[in-house]
Amino acid sequence: MYGQLIRAFQRGDVDRILRYASDLGHYIGDAHVPLHTTENYNGQLTNQHGIHAFWESRIPELSAENYDHLVGRAEYLEDPLSAAWSAVHDSHVLLDSVLGIEKRLSLEFPEDRKYSFEDRGRGGMRLYSREYAKAYEDAMLGMVEQRMNASILALGNFWYSAWVNAGQPNLDRFEIKEVSDSLKAVMAAEEELWKERQKGYGRDHE
Repeated sequence: MYGQLIRAFQRGDVDRILRYASDLGHYIGDAHVPLHTTENYNGQLTNQHGIHAFWESRIPELSAENYDHLVGRAEYLEDPLSAAWSAVHDSHVLLDSVLGIEKRLSLEFPEDRKYSFEDRGRGGMRLYSREYAKAYEDAMLGMVEQRMNASILALGNFWYSAWVNAGQPNLDRFEIKEVSDSLKAVMAAEEELWKERQKGYGRDHE
């Protein structure tokens, strides 16, 4: 994907620059989630089903407004592949804490304080309670925010390095190019889907 982004920059293909840059963002974001580095990705092997959405959705939903995402300037990557694997390694190192802390807290919280029902869209949804989510996030010492910030910086590094390796094309001339009608249609459809999902934001945590 990184190589495709470089080639898109070289061709000045705005459609593909946007596509590959966003796809790269998806992969890099995923690489910074500890639960994406294990077979036990949703706690299904340790009786912690739902921990995946808890960690990457519920906690940011409740706390993201207080996160500080000013992470500094992007830097050129001499070895993008090593940088990618470093992100995966750094995520995996945190896995025991992600699972172990939640397991410990689960034993401390009674069921009626661990979960709550909130209105989402047309009905109610059973979610981890705000109290439980805060206790989990505090016990992890801000891990979710830290991994988000690491992913933001990593993505900036990859985008910047792809641009440099493409010969540092003048981005100002890309601004005057129109994206294709087909991409506009895709973007419009995705925006409508996003708006619809906001009406029932979040995932059920059974």
